Amino acid sequence: MSFQLLAGRTPLTARRLAYVGPGRAAFEDDYLTRNPQAAFVEDGEAADVLVMADLEAGTPQDIAAAAAVVEPGGYLVAASRSGARVAAVLAALGDGFRIAKLQFLVPGDDHFNDLAPRRDPAAIDQVSDRDLLLVVQKRDAAPPPPEPLVVQSAAFAPRLMDIRTRLPAHALRGDPELIVAYGGAPVQLLPLPPETPKILVLQRPALPSLEAWRAATANSIRRGWLPVLEIDDHPALLAAVAGRKITPAEWLTYGFPHAIQTSTEALARVLSQHHPVVKVFPNAVFELPPFPAGPAPRRVFYGALSRGRFAARVAASLGPVAEEFPEVEFVVAGDRAVFEALPTANKTFQDHLPYGDYLDLMGACAVSLSPVEGRLYEDTKSDAKFLDAASRGVVTLASPTIYAGTVAHGRTGLIARQLKDWAPLLAGALRDEPARQAMARNAWDYVRTERMFAHQAADRRAWYRELCDRREALNAGVIARLPGLAQALA
Repeated sequence: MSFQLLAGRTPLTARRLAYVGPGRAAFEDDYLTRNPQAAFVEDGEAADVLVMADLEAGTPQDIAAAAAVVEPGGYLVAASRSGARVAAVLAALGDGFRIAKLQFLVPGDDHFNDLAPRRDPAAIDQVSDRDLLLVVQKRDAAPPPPEPLVVQSAAFAPRLMDIRTRLPAHALRGDPELIVAYGGAPVQLLPLPPETPKILVLQRPALPSLEAWRAATANSIRRGWLPVLEIDDHPALLAAVAGRKITPAEWLTYGFPHAIQTSTEALARVLSQHHPVVKVFPNAVFELPPFPAGPAPRRVFYGALSRGRFAARVAASLGPVAEEFPEVEFVVAGDRAVFEALPTANKTFQDHLPYGDYLDLMGACAVSLSPVEGRLYEDTKSDAKFLDAASRGVVTLASPTIYAGTVAHGRTGLIARQLKDWAPLLAGALRDEPARQAMARNAWDYVRTERMFAHQAADRRAWYRELCDRREALNAGVIARLPGLAQALA
């Protein structure tokens, strides 16, 4: 059993964890990158989550005795390759625990479906060749949680959007009250009864016409789904990047889903003009490695697409830095114009990279540059590049647009308010490694305490549950906003 696989299915919101089985150190290291504010307790101490890596170790009665450390309302998370063993453990636990999840564990980082493998405990005792995940909750005085909520996510434009699509879906798999599926287009709705509570998260759906929206929405409502639009860019900015202007008819489509989730308060204010139900989930960090020890590599990073001519102007202004620090290498990912504008031969270029490789490349640098001109609508974008850099111990040097609201100049990063500021600020960061490292550490601490996805996982579940509770009212709202939907449903 892979400890990474098991760590990814352990509740992200755990405060105190106990671990029984082999590979404890590796499991702790992996889990704490996802939830760095959690603590692992010693044997016998109370915990809100107990993880058992191997249900085959000890008798079922031994396992039930070990589960006594779980606090009321807490969880036991366990793995096994024997359905009969799982059934025996459940019998030993008795009525003091209730099943939250019983699933096959499927490795892999691409599309997945956590619904299909769910099995009734009475039918799973013959399984002997598959990794099984068992999550049980210790009963307490509170009412039992409602039926698990199904969240199906579909990414229509997944390129460079891992932090809004794939990574949230994978992280939410550890929530005991959620069953999660993730895929792309075209969307194949999971075969579920209409009364099953379920959310359909659609990232930038490419529906070509009013008729297509009407048909898809009618099908969703008939089958009991609540479509939620995921968008993290201003619609007019998306149109401008494509070389056109957004039309009034396009704006209407932002009223067609049941709700919208987005990444910034500024963007939420725009979208709220076209939809009454908008929720902000700020971009976040999913894995926080330990803060790097020792001096940073003598490299400067830039990684972005479609930032316009201003970014190239900033790059061209860095000649004094290249002259003072000829040993410093400039690393550019994605933007060929910025690479060409850099006035140095000590530079390398990488095309589009998978998100993990992008973070590794950034993490091998000392400073990350994030120039933003401040064009119309750009102030609605998020501070995701600062979070990426901070999570890897890299200092951000950025424009005030987007970043001034997050970066504390001189404490968690640097803000260049004019074009002439870029070279002096970069040179200062490269010249004073202790000051650079102090800013990097402050930014890393900020992410650890305030911007981990673990901090918002429970809020996401709660909001999705609230939407399901309001299903009838939300259906009525969509019927009123989407022309012809009432007739299509009739």
